Amino acid sequence: MPKKKESLSKKKLKMTPEALAHLAVIFRVMGDGARLQLLQELKDSERTVGELVELTSMGQTVVSKHLKMMHQAALLSRRKEGTKVIYGVSDPTVFQLCELVCGKLNREREESLGIEYMI
Repeated sequence: MPKKKESLSKKKLKMTPEALAHLAVIFRVMGDGARLQLLQELKDSERTVGELVELTSMGQTVVSKHLKMMHQAALLSRRKEGTKVIYGVSDPTVFQLCELVCGKLNREREESLGIEYMI
């Protein structure tokens, strides 16, 4: 009997070294508390650098550095309006990853402290 041909959509392919390197960059970028705090502030709406400085109490230079890094990793979009730069989340699925990790933290903390995490 001939072997059934699998469609590419169902076939699981190994990631190339280049794709793995890009994935590692994304995890590295997300592996910083300050950047996660910025993502949290951008979850519901776009914000200017100034707004993010006020919301996070981080300095403007620090906020700009982190936003640039997240933009380069394609996690954020940015646009200019006059002299202001406005940032937004370019791929909301990043929050699904956060929810998975928060779910793990919630299960661990729920028993001991009764704390629930979410971004």
